[in-house]
Amino acid sequence: MKWNQYSKAATIAMFVCLGLFNCEDFADETFTLTTVDAAAIAAMGDTLELAMPMKTATILKDGFNLGVILSGGGIDTVIMNVDSLILTTEDVVMALTTAGVSAIVANDTAYSVTISDDSLTFRPFTVASSGTYILYLNHHVAPSIYSATSYDKVDLVSDDMSPELIAGLYDLPGPVPIIKGRYEYELPAGDYLFELARMEATTNNSFRAVLIREQ
Repeated sequence: MKWNQYSKAATIAMFVCLGLFNCEDFADETFTLTTVDAAAIAAMGDTLELAMPMKTATILKDGFNLGVILSGGGIDTVIMNVDSLILTTEDVVMALTTAGVSAIVANDTAYSVTISDDSLTFRPFTVASSGTYILYLNHHVAPSIYSATSYDKVDLVSDDMSPELIAGLYDLPGPVPIIKGRYEYELPAGDYLFELARMEATTNNSFRAVLIREQ
């Protein structure tokens, strides 16, 4: 008799405890994809792309001149004053400007990027209006952004890959687009130097990049 009483008491206690939990605690969690992440996924999975040749930069010293050699998508040699044989951000900005290398801008279309080796590669970058800019990459590549006037490196706000973004990659029909990096910056309007460095673990030469301003 005592065992039955204990059993009934335990059962009643269990149901009381379950009743204290809100049913919402057991509901499936839903994730909402942000507008900017959704645009990046669509652009990364689209066949449309814009070519964005990146330039490597090395110091020219041929016994007669000092300057910078730019290579990648054509070769340009820029004769200019350099302070030393160590390449600086200022040297790269001046060489790219002198060579007339066009600046990239934020858009909703993927850029096609080729990096043939592990060297640093560069491209001018123009920000028309201040705001939050997010760079998406489909391979493991290390990005950096520098001011073209102060030459300071811009601090990265976040490089988190949210669950919403990862889940959103699988919502589109067809092959799943790949996004392996998401880099968020707060940028005032102005001119910048955009830098990409291919990591040692990455064997691919061709990449896709999407650069979007958050509205």
